[in-house]
This record gives sequence, structure tokens and C-alpha cells, in this order.
Amino acid sequence: MRDLLESEGAAADRMTRPAMCVSISATIDKAARQLAATDRHHMVVVDGAGVAVGMLSTLDLLRGLLGMPTRHPNAFPHWDEATQVSWSDDWSLDEQGCASAPDAPGFVLVVRGGPGERDSVVWTEPCSSIRARATELVSEPSTWPPPLAAHLSRSGLRFRAAVVFDELARQRIAALLQDRRDHVPPQGGT
Repeated sequence: MRDLLESEGAAADRMTRPAMCVSISATIDKAARQLAATDRHHMVVVDGAGVAVGMLSTLDLLRGLLGMPTRHPNAFPHWDEATQVSWSDDWSLDEQGCASAPDAPGFVLVVRGGPGERDSVVWTEPCSSIRARATELVSEPSTWPPPLAAHLSRSGLRFRAAVVFDELARQRIAALLQDRRDHVPPQGGT
């Protein structure tokens, strides 16, 4: 924004060059330190070949350092080709996060993982109301199946949701998600 306001001419003439970049494999801490050393608020994320694969902002880094989920612009849904549905951003598995969930049939995925950890889906289930089921997971321990109870006893859990109205589609997606969970390689495995 500063580059656009402080100069005149074509857009290409207004960009900072070279662009500040960070490797896709950089840790959150390293990226935060690199950005903090400048007066900029964004940097380009590049892969091993130096190709831009995304943007990183100071807000993204702050959320990462705090272990909070990032937000995804509504214009760019989290489309999953295999399930053929769009997934929500991560919400904290608490009352505030549950209030954000849609009151519609679909899926709830419980996710764990903090800064520097790989996210893992620890529970997935179809439900008739995503908001109602997420609220039950937060407030009604007596409704938790034993395998889920072990996961929900941990702090820092998040959840994702996908609205799916068709019952046959929910059954197909449930089988696919269960297969994914059952066949995740262990940490460090391939």
C-alpha cells in the first residue's frame, strides 16, 4: 500500500524490488524475525524453485506465534477435490467458535496441532446440524464417545466444517474421511 501511495507511474514501477521472500519451509519464528527486521507488513512465500506460492502477512505470523488458526478469504474457499466440498476456516473448539459454525447438516472435523506441529484430524463425523454438534462437543462431555473423549480432554483443539445437505453424499464423504484418518503416516513417516 505504501508503495502505491508514495510513487506515480505503472504498477510495476511501484513495487518494491526485489520482493522480500521467505521459503515455504521456514519456521514461523524465522519468518516472523525476518519480517520484523523490516518496515514491511507482507512477504512472498516461495518454494524450492523460487516460485511464489503465497503471501505471508504480519497478522498471519502473529496468529501462528499464538497458535491461533489463520483466516481464509471468503472469495477463496477451501475446496477439497476428493470430497467435492468447501471446508471452513479453523475455528477454536469453544463457545465463540461454535457460534461461527453454520446451522446446517454436514461435517465436523476436530483438529489438533500447534505452532511448529503438523495439524492432524483427530475426529470426523457427519451431523444434522454442524453448530449443534460442535456445541455438544464443547459443553456436553456425557455425549462424547470414549475415543473422542481422549482427544477432547486436550487443550488447543480446533474444528472445521463443511455443509453437505445430501445424505448419500454425507455417507460417501464419511467413508472417505475415515479412510484418510486410518491411513495417515506417523509423524516423520512418508
